[in-house]
Amino acid sequence: MSPKGSGPVAVRRGPIHAAHAVAAAPDLPTELAVLAGTVERVVYHDDRTRYTVLRLAVAGFAELLTAVGRASAPEVGAQVTLHGVWDVHPSHGRQFRFERVLVEVPTTMAGIERRLRRYPGIKDVMAARIVARFGLDTLAVLEQAPRRLLEIEGIGPRTLEKIVEHHQTHVGPIAQLEAQLLELDLPSHLGPAIHERFGSDAIALVRAKPYRLAREVRGIGFSTADRIARALGLAMDSDERIEAGLLHTMELAAQDGNCALPIEILVRKAALALGVAEDAVRGAGEHLVEGGELVLEHGNDGTPLCFSPELVAAEESLAHALAAIANASHRRWSLVELPSNLSAGQIAAVSAVAEHGVVVLTGGPGTGKSTVVRQMLALARAHDEPLLLCAPTGRAAKRLEQAAGQEARTIHRLLEFQPETGRFLHGPTNPLPRGLVVVDEASMLDVALGSALFGALTPLHRLLVVGDGDQLPSVGPGNVLSDIVAAAEKPGSPLGHVRLSEVFRQAHGSSIVENAHRILRGQSLRADEAGAPGEFFVAHAKSPEHAHDLCVRLATERIPEVYGLDGAHEVQLLCPMHRGKAGTEALNEALSARHTAGQAELVIEGGRGQRLRRFCVGDRVMQTKNDYNKAVFNGDIGRVVAVDPSTTTVVVDMDGPRVSYTGHEGLALTLAYAVTIHKSQGSEFPAVIVTLLPEHNIMLRRNLLYTAITRARQLCVVVGDPRSIEQAIGRTDGGRRHTGLARRLSEALGSVVLPRSEDQGP
Repeated sequence: MSPKGSGPVAVRRGPIHAAHAVAAAPDLPTELAVLAGTVERVVYHDDRTRYTVLRLAVAGFAELLTAVGRASAPEVGAQVTLHGVWDVHPSHGRQFRFERVLVEVPTTMAGIERRLRRYPGIKDVMAARIVARFGLDTLAVLEQAPRRLLEIEGIGPRTLEKIVEHHQTHVGPIAQLEAQLLELDLPSHLGPAIHERFGSDAIALVRAKPYRLAREVRGIGFSTADRIARALGLAMDSDERIEAGLLHTMELAAQDGNCALPIEILVRKAALALGVAEDAVRGAGEHLVEGGELVLEHGNDGTPLCFSPELVAAEESLAHALAAIANASHRRWSLVELPSNLSAGQIAAVSAVAEHGVVVLTGGPGTGKSTVVRQMLALARAHDEPLLLCAPTGRAAKRLEQAAGQEARTIHRLLEFQPETGRFLHGPTNPLPRGLVVVDEASMLDVALGSALFGALTPLHRLLVVGDGDQLPSVGPGNVLSDIVAAAEKPGSPLGHVRLSEVFRQAHGSSIVENAHRILRGQSLRADEAGAPGEFFVAHAKSPEHAHDLCVRLATERIPEVYGLDGAHEVQLLCPMHRGKAGTEALNEALSARHTAGQAELVIEGGRGQRLRRFCVGDRVMQTKNDYNKAVFNGDIGRVVAVDPSTTTVVVDMDGPRVSYTGHEGLALTLAYAVTIHKSQGSEFPAVIVTLLPEHNIMLRRNLLYTAITRARQLCVVVGDPRSIEQAIGRTDGGRRHTGLARRLSEALGSVVLPRSEDQGP
């Protein structure tokens, strides 16, 4: 390199200490430079941020040079080319601040042999043997067929495993891909997933077709792909970007529970998010419709909607499966003697299951749904009909089992989910055994799970769908229970639907039940009189901080003292959101500190993008995902009974069985003194505290408050701002979703036909 160039020899040789920094700074070139050398030492490397400090041997320099920047795990001895600028650190002196790293690939047999000596388990003799066997193809063998190294004498399975791991982490295309991602200011941990999908074409595709990542790689959304595209200079109004933005808008709609969007709303939302003209969005939408990536059909009320093809398929599958059962000829069951205290509505419900293939039973708290279900099951047993009981969550299944006196399972367990394939064992080609299938808490069913469940049934089955349509709808897309009810209420529908509305005598004195029905009527809450133990109270909070303190005192002092309940495991806090002083995160931390002070604790470091977890003996915890190997499921709640920091193990009593979690397995657990109202669906608790504040404004709906209050068995306390409480009661749009299931089901049942709208474009 020329001393007058932009390379390293443009600066005075030798280390520059802090004392020389001011004098030396003017001599440093500020334009981009290239530095090539050999990594002699890795001074520092952070696996999470990828921040790295290297010492390099560079030709023409007597001493090692320092280079700093973000890079994948480097290896000593690697030949690298760095792109960046020279800088002077106030404490550490002169250093090369790099933005891009290229690891040189050796092209001679001698160079390949030198590289192999840096791999664990490979010494001089072994490196020579490998190169002698594979020649210039050695690195290709390492990348594409590493098991061939077992052909070399002295290499066994353990050594091979170490070699492959080193190659993938430090040398191979994944390492190069991670370097590319870092250069684009993106998380390098996305590299393995991108490489798994696109293989050797991954690097080229990231640069040429970045929006394909959002469509085809799990964990990468539109925002990440857009950052790549913008960094690469792709135009904001490019067809590829607008099409990807349209599909992203549809994904956001699905996250909000919609199976579709009205065309004008979709166009407006996408144009606003992308910062482009609506006409450009319409053109891109027409292209997506032509390619089958968007589908135009009518919604339940005849409004033209834009669907994703996957959700169209799920709705159609669900509709045809239900219609096949409802339209089939079923043997009419003769009624057995019924208890004399059943209401007319309850008798009608039992009669419906005796006559129809599909019956929907709905009703609020205190209306006797559990009593009716027990009578229906007794009727089925009297006619030797096998029973299959299920619910969307583990806790809902346990409640159904306790109420019915019959084994109940989660839908995933009933269908026998196969973790290795991500599919259910039971489906259209392998249906469930015949019998009466009872689905409880059906308001929690999204269209995908509903399609899987009903698709595993045949016309030989009978089906009882039970739920409360006034509760929150499913977290996933769809409004399955409401859509089935809408189809059942069409004139001539073969679906049976009974809504229980009479509140029974034993529930009349319950102020929890009374307030639940007041909410449904849009009336203000009516608290019990203060001074004596009651069921329902409202505590006004001036601020999130005030609400936080009130909740903690109620859960740890007042309720345990007055009601004799275990504050840690019988008092459940329900919040609209995770964040904020009155959200689940802050309340969980405060309650854990109060309930487990002085107990042994375990800290589990979160992985990339995950929060640190701290668990103490005695903590109330919740499982956040299904684990079929451990037989614990999303929503299961337990108590920490032991921790072992030396092995990073936490043992949880899951209401009977004890389950051990080691290492990162513990990240499937979260503190559960406070959970979101959505997460509480299908559960009941002795005492419930609900927070409602202005900071929750975006979430406040009538069905949210109704769902929260109906989780309480003995006591409910609403802690919040009076205006927020009234706002929640007054807003009734919480169950409004854009779907097409009611129309499809009506069509499949033969009661109504609406035109399709393929001829229309966005």
